Amino acid sequence: MNPSRLALALVLGATVAHADNSPSEAVFPEQKLPLKFSHKQHLGFKLQCDFCHETAESSVSSSDRLIPTEESCETCHKIDRAQPQKQSRPAARCDACHAYSSPTADLAKPPPALIPAPNLKFNHKVHVDRKIACQRCHGEMKDIDLATRAQLPRMALCLGCHNATARKDRAPAKCTTCHLPRPDGTLETTFASGRLMPSGAILGDAHTLKFATEHAAVASQNEKYCRSCHRQDFCLACHNGVVKPMSFHGNDYVSIHPIDARKATLDCNGCHRRQTFCLGCHERAGITDGATVAAPNGLPENQKRFHPPTEKWVNPPRTPEHHSWQAERNLRQCISCHRENTCLQCHSTFTGKDHTFNISPHPALFTNSRQCQALAARNSRVCLKCHATDDPHLTCR
Repeated sequence: MNPSRLALALVLGATVAHADNSPSEAVFPEQKLPLKFSHKQHLGFKLQCDFCHETAESSVSSSDRLIPTEESCETCHKIDRAQPQKQSRPAARCDACHAYSSPTADLAKPPPALIPAPNLKFNHKVHVDRKIACQRCHGEMKDIDLATRAQLPRMALCLGCHNATARKDRAPAKCTTCHLPRPDGTLETTFASGRLMPSGAILGDAHTLKFATEHAAVASQNEKYCRSCHRQDFCLACHNGVVKPMSFHGNDYVSIHPIDARKATLDCNGCHRRQTFCLGCHERAGITDGATVAAPNGLPENQKRFHPPTEKWVNPPRTPEHHSWQAERNLRQCISCHRENTCLQCHSTFTGKDHTFNISPHPALFTNSRQCQALAARNSRVCLKCHATDDPHLTCR
């Protein structure tokens, strides 16, 4: 997968996941700006960005305060705290720039602005030294009045340079170049302002409830992509073959799961041990075979019919409703309820009360075939499951 698309898919949720394309609060926390300011008006006077944002050129941290101080504003606006309502040109009244909550507020005490630091690493100095114009990241401000979070760069813009191409002069594309890492090297995704989540815009990886059952396609494309945020023990919390997360299957899935089991839509073995988890439930429900689960009177008292009628399921002819047809189609489904004892009732050469039919499951002339020889050479103990030691067919000829 193209590294730039990989990085974009990972953090696009922090930039375009919202319907209005506003920045994610997980990366850029909500601001409180009780200010009245017009970039459009100031740029009309041919002022350069660094005239007001003079500390940006040397800033190496995203937590640096880069908005102009009152001292910077006093270069043009003759502010006088002793006379907060003084009229002058350019305007020097406190309420010319500060938005007070009421007309009777103390103009000598401007309301504080809340501009929390972004949950990112960013070095303005590196970008300034590379002659990258302010407009490249923040856009044209000539038609903007008060700048807000909306004027902060989006990830798609960053990837114009941070795209991991072969050129040595290109910016690094590693996610932790900008995003905060945990001690184990994965990305920090939980912040007081929200969670950093993929949007699904590229890989279809939006982390909705449905994603729990459909994430395999994304994970199989690039395992490193998932490991940017998740450690292996996160995956094993579900993929340990023992415990299923409660949110994985929908409501009343017990009633409809036979559909998926018959179609093999899901790989149940990924979470469940068929011979314990599935069989245990089927035993309790009475959906099982007498040879699989011993009962005092042969079959459980609450035995329920699971297969088609016996004359179609067991007796010839061999049709799609015959058990041999279904076993060849999806043997895993069979072992959800049956152990070997069920099959041995018919398909063994042993004699006795529980083994009376001696029906061979092998095709014609199997005894002399190469397949028989290969199976016996690989593990002859398997043959002893069905063949008695004195069975003449036990040895391939």
